[in-house]
Amino acid sequence: MFHTSIEPRAGMSPSVHHLMAFVGTPLPSPADMALCREKVRAARDCVALRFAAEAQKSSSRHAFRTAFTTADWRMFSSFCVATRLPSGFRVLMPGSADRTLRFVVEGSLSQECKAARATSQPTLLLPGTILGEDTIFSNEPSELEVRAAEDSLILELSLPRRRELTAACPAIAFELLRAAGGVIAARGRPCAKRDQATAN
Repeated sequence: MFHTSIEPRAGMSPSVHHLMAFVGTPLPSPADMALCREKVRAARDCVALRFAAEAQKSSSRHAFRTAFTTADWRMFSSFCVATRLPSGFRVLMPGSADRTLRFVVEGSLSQECKAARATSQPTLLLPGTILGEDTIFSNEPSELEVRAAEDSLILELSLPRRRELTAACPAIAFELLRAAGGVIAARGRPCAKRDQATAN
C-alpha cells in the first residue's frame, strides 16, 4: 500500500502541501508544463505536415493543395485541433450549421448528399482532402451526411479559430481561401464526377 508523508515540506504553502498529500506526487513545475506544451505543439505540427505530404502526392481533383511553406503549415496547425475518429463516427449530419473545416490525415471519411432534390453516390475522402470548404462561402445548412469509413485522423479548424487565423495571419488565411476555392472549382468540372466515388 502506498504511503505519502503528511509532513509539510519547507517552503510550501499549506494548500500545495495538502494537494500533494492527496495525490501523492509533486505538482508539475512551470518548466515541465512548458515541455508538455512543446510536445503537443510538435505532434500537431507533424500531423499538419503529414497532411500536406498526402495532398501533394494525391492525383485527385479533391486534393487540398496550397502554396504553404513548412513554416506556414506549422503556423496554420497552431490554430487547429488533431482529432482521432473511430470507424462509423458521425462527423456531420444534414441540416447542421457546423462550419468547421476538416482535413483528412489518416483513414477516410464517407460523405453522401441527403438533399431531397438530389441523390448521389457516397464520396470517399482519403488523406489529403478537405471537408467543409463550402462553408467558407455559404451560411446554408449542410446537406451532407459524413461518417468515418474507418479509424481516421483529421485536423479541425473551427470557425472561431479561422477568424483568429485571419486576424493574425492574413496571408495564410488568404491562401486557405484560394485553395478551398480551387477544390470547389475542381468539383464542378464535368470530368470530376467520374472519380466521385473514389475521391482522395
